[in-house]
Amino acid sequence: MVSRATALATSRRRGVARKRAERFGVLSPLERRRTVLSLHPASDTAVLEGVLRECGRDERVELLLSLPSWKRRLFHDGLVGRTLEKWHSYDSHPWRHPWLTPTNLKDVRAFSQRIRDQARAMAAKTDPARLRFGFVGNMANNLYSRAVPLRRRGLSITQFLHPQDDFIMSDPSWEEFDGSLEEGPLEVTALRERGVALPPVLGVVKAEQDPHHLEFVLAVARGSRALAERELGRRPYVDPLELLSFPSFFSILPTLDRLQEMDALLATQSLQIPLFAHRPYLAAQNGGDLWFEASRGDVLGTIQRRGFAAANGLLATNPWTFAHARRFGFSHAFYLPLMLDEEIYAPAAPRFRSEWTERSGGDFFVLVTARLDQETKGSQVALEGFRRFAPRCPGARLVAVTWGRDHARLLGRLREAGLAERLVPIPLSGKRRLLDVYRSADCLLDQFVLGQYGATALEAMACGLPVVMRLELAQYDALCETGAPPVLQAEGPEEVARHLSALSTDADARRFHRAAARTWFVANHSARRWADDYTALLVATALGHRFDFSDSPLRQPLDEEEVAYHTAGLASAPAFPEYRVG
Repeated sequence: MVSRATALATSRRRGVARKRAERFGVLSPLERRRTVLSLHPASDTAVLEGVLRECGRDERVELLLSLPSWKRRLFHDGLVGRTLEKWHSYDSHPWRHPWLTPTNLKDVRAFSQRIRDQARAMAAKTDPARLRFGFVGNMANNLYSRAVPLRRRGLSITQFLHPQDDFIMSDPSWEEFDGSLEEGPLEVTALRERGVALPPVLGVVKAEQDPHHLEFVLAVARGSRALAERELGRRPYVDPLELLSFPSFFSILPTLDRLQEMDALLATQSLQIPLFAHRPYLAAQNGGDLWFEASRGDVLGTIQRRGFAAANGLLATNPWTFAHARRFGFSHAFYLPLMLDEEIYAPAAPRFRSEWTERSGGDFFVLVTARLDQETKGSQVALEGFRRFAPRCPGARLVAVTWGRDHARLLGRLREAGLAERLVPIPLSGKRRLLDVYRSADCLLDQFVLGQYGATALEAMACGLPVVMRLELAQYDALCETGAPPVLQAEGPEEVARHLSALSTDADARRFHRAAARTWFVANHSARRWADDYTALLVATALGHRFDFSDSPLRQPLDEEEVAYHTAGLASAPAFPEYRVG
């Protein structure tokens, strides 16, 4: 039994250690070692983690392994046991964020140009062809579509897929696939088992998961010092503090090993990969990764926030990125939009139009390719708008891709309204076929909730297709280089119907909107416009350049309105971990 005197002496030593920890950076190496040894990892986990974070990797290994194995085990158990099943923050409608004023967005556009100028000045010092880049994560082919035109310009880019992501739209083969899929699983493995011939794509790595990664963790957490040193020595890039904090995520070790060959990375979606690889990287938002996942208070949310925060820069492709940056305290976001190859995404002959005419008897084709989803896409607005428009144009037909959680119900409403013969349902199609679908239609109905355009509207405009949707026009007018895209703005079904009526009766209007859409795309999202900036940013990052964000407009202190907005968002968040928009 421990005596009272011994307990008091131990308590005093640990109190002294905690005070030393507050000034850890100015202690001598011997004092730092004594401080770490004096702390008790079961009750001082946060303090111990804090002092280790102030060290470089080599000193962190030395200090951590100076702990006896039983203390390392307690420290590991304490780190892993801190999961919080709740929200860190929440915003169900980032397009309404009070910071997104035209003035702030114009300021951030000008600041973004200064960052890109920094990159160009640095990149001029070397030949980009000498460097190797890894693009990490690929939801909806968001990174592969950027890699294609950069490769054409001589960059060496390897696309790294997440080992656990088997969804077909995250695989580069979907971008090159000129075919359609009927109902059934949409995982790559299942499709190949069904005999679907997906085209091979070079320069893609999808490493297997490491089934023995927990043995690595246990060797560091509980093994002898010699064993721990040997295991960490085999992978000198591994941060032992990350390994002990997030052990289950290190099944990606084979991917991390391959990334050591890269000079710089561009990452999206799975931010733990570049974070744990410890290669210089840029991050790009892609849907819910920065919006929803980073809002979580659990381990996944912690990693997502750290992953975005540790990037050399956060590429903002739309105004929302700045809303999330304000919420998370990021000042390193700057505008660099999604880039598409203008030679691939371009107008061409209408491959399917005669087929649709023969099949349906129609002569004015309204297209819906986004998944039919009432909550996130507002698809009911699009379809109700078509229902109201249809009696005015006997030749009108709705060409709709039959996918999305609400597709059966929403298309069923049109059939119940007597419009079954006006529907031209088409299956989910690979991107090469989808481009010909765009080229064969007269206009696209996109989304009517979020107020932002994604790849669907962008691809359509690149092919010269007029787009009807709801857009936060003032925000995009301030942020985009030549102002907001020339979409046909519609808040509700009646406005959708009005735009469709105008397009169906005026061939000159259709030609005007086609030309305007294509011209705007080339000026604002083409590789012709942005490839050099992407190259410069990647090269500068590979060379170790740290961009200067000291004068970023995002460094403004939060005002009372923003604090109230953030507080209200968290208070009204859905039950964890459900996501909600609107």
